[in-house]
Amino acid sequence: MSITAKELAKLLNISSATVSMVLNHKPGISDKTRHLVLETAKKYDYDFSRFAAMEQKNGVIHLIIYKKHGTVVTDTPFFSELIEGIENCCQAARYEFQVSYFYEGQTPQNHISEILSTEKKGLLLLGTELDMEYFQPFSDLTIPMVVVDTYFEQLNCDSVLINNVQGAYRATSYLIEKGFDAIGYLHSSYSIGNFEERAEGYYKALRHHNLPTNHPYIHHLRPSLEGSYHDMMDYLHSGNPVASAYFADNDWIAAGAMQALKEFGYAIPDNVAIIGFDGMPICSVTDPPLSTMEVPKKLLGKIAVEQLIKKINRDTEETVKIELSPRLCERRSTNKLHL
Repeated sequence: MSITAKELAKLLNISSATVSMVLNHKPGISDKTRHLVLETAKKYDYDFSRFAAMEQKNGVIHLIIYKKHGTVVTDTPFFSELIEGIENCCQAARYEFQVSYFYEGQTPQNHISEILSTEKKGLLLLGTELDMEYFQPFSDLTIPMVVVDTYFEQLNCDSVLINNVQGAYRATSYLIEKGFDAIGYLHSSYSIGNFEERAEGYYKALRHHNLPTNHPYIHHLRPSLEGSYHDMMDYLHSGNPVASAYFADNDWIAAGAMQALKEFGYAIPDNVAIIGFDGMPICSVTDPPLSTMEVPKKLLGKIAVEQLIKKINRDTEETVKIELSPRLCERRSTNKLHL
């Protein structure tokens, strides 16, 4: 039995989007990666005929992924699952799915020219690291468009995103209600809309529970496993105070900080409790397993495509902002084990 594109991505430990771009002969992939994907596909009898004789499609849905820091939007399970949800929904609705990337320093006009030069039915714009300056040229397009994972108050544009404020509020309130007396915040040192909204939810929870917002337990850490570990180690070596519990902007920050705390002699959760955000696979393999606010990543992609198709078919003229609520997932990093 021949291998599927999803199985191929898993075998090579790369994203489904990367495999799709190679198999669809799209630019933006290194020669080394392209060769690896094609040779492995041949080795495991991938069926290339579906690309040689593509079944009749309703059109093309194009996903543009913007990378600014290269730290938040990376080849992680979060974005792999999001893109998988988009691709699966496109396939079910008989739309061809295409992906391209652009980076800070590149002019969006080049990508806009490419979009307009080929027949496209709709555009998804991954805005996790996107700011208003880079989005503005896309706002003038007449092609149906949905922005994924961010929202701009200034613009009348459909958006599908996470309810970050609610998720952070619930995570922080959860720690407060468990009786921890000093709730700190492991805040990303890289600013994006999602993290700023999570900060809003954190402070909102403190105010709601009549706790001070001006305290020494706000630590700015890089939003990666290695970066947060080193930044937290620097903080601990400085001799500054440590909170009894922390909410972290994402699971990478939480896991890196947790490792630093453990190496410094803090027991998790007996001395310090930690909860993250996103619901990454790393939460299950940290020691102890990490509590988190789990984001329905595939559903986020699916709903974005469904809303875009409504726009393509002119089933709606309304502009919507759709927010998905994350789910609290309790694990040992916040639950003391009573023997």
